[in-house]
Amino acid sequence: MQIDLIATAIALLTFFAISGLMSLSLNLEYGLAGIPNFGKALFVSLGAYTAGWTYTRLLPLLYGKEFVDPCGATLGQALQIRSEILRTLPLHALGNFAITLLIAALIGGAIGWLASYPALRLKEEWYLALVLLVGSEILRIVVRGYDPLICGTNGLSGIAQPFAWMGTLTGSPRIAALCFLGLALLLLGIAYVYAERLVRSPFGRLLKAVRENPDVAQELGKNVPRIRAGVMFIGSAMAAISGVLFAVNLGFVSTNDYAVALTLDVWVMVVLGGIGNNRGALLGAAIVTLLDRVTAITAIRLDMLGSEFEFNYVRFILFGVILLLMLRYRREGLLPEPVRTTGAHGVLGDESEA
Repeated sequence: MQIDLIATAIALLTFFAISGLMSLSLNLEYGLAGIPNFGKALFVSLGAYTAGWTYTRLLPLLYGKEFVDPCGATLGQALQIRSEILRTLPLHALGNFAITLLIAALIGGAIGWLASYPALRLKEEWYLALVLLVGSEILRIVVRGYDPLICGTNGLSGIAQPFAWMGTLTGSPRIAALCFLGLALLLLGIAYVYAERLVRSPFGRLLKAVRENPDVAQELGKNVPRIRAGVMFIGSAMAAISGVLFAVNLGFVSTNDYAVALTLDVWVMVVLGGIGNNRGALLGAAIVTLLDRVTAITAIRLDMLGSEFEFNYVRFILFGVILLLMLRYRREGLLPEPVRTTGAHGVLGDESEA
């Protein structure tokens, strides 16, 4: 089996951009505000399910077509309509994608806020972690049993990239993949710049104060639950956007892709890279993405050779070992959270030395 290095590089960088968004979102929630979000798969899946809904219902509406059930006997007809629109009408394809991102961000952010605020008022962060963990599995089970959304256990195919029309225009699908990669990296860059500005802002310093000692912040008149819920809105919206990119990149939406294992992957990224460091979050995403692709390719090769060994399980063991080793020997991660000081600290230091 020969490997197309260019196609592999494009796919690897695209997965990195998507994983980077997930990692940054968790780093804002836990690294900056101290919220242990163990339901990251919940918010990523919300973006993917939103994409399934808009591509099967909103997209035909924009084109002036009547809704055709994407499941069952009319599956082929619905798939043909989506393919025709996405591969021949650029404005419809890009418009539908932009609307999908907006709807997903709003739904993800709103549910993140609504799910976290009541739990955070109890001042028990790990209660929130349990609520989100269980909630992600409940949503996955409900969607899997509800055919109209993404065709239940069969999943929904035909979620083409918004630049699929460029592949038709140029006769090269690689051009479409490159354009989508550029868009994914652009969104990751915007998210990174926003996260860095947030960390350096007065609100970011307030979040760190809440993370270190929420009781003192509460005594100083700060509404700690509302502040943390606000961060959950931002992080959940970011995760939902990554879910849209994830679904569109795969071209397929299935509940199997949004199990608890996805949440574990994102936690490994943040812990490995450095909790509280946005650059560390991206570094962790890059390492985990590379390891994930290597194990996936190895599993395919072993399967083609007729091996009965389930190599896919190796990635879970590997990520688990990485997580345990980092927590045991380097809890601050590969890139520790930078210590930021103001000019006042330097003045006080000089005075004390004098």
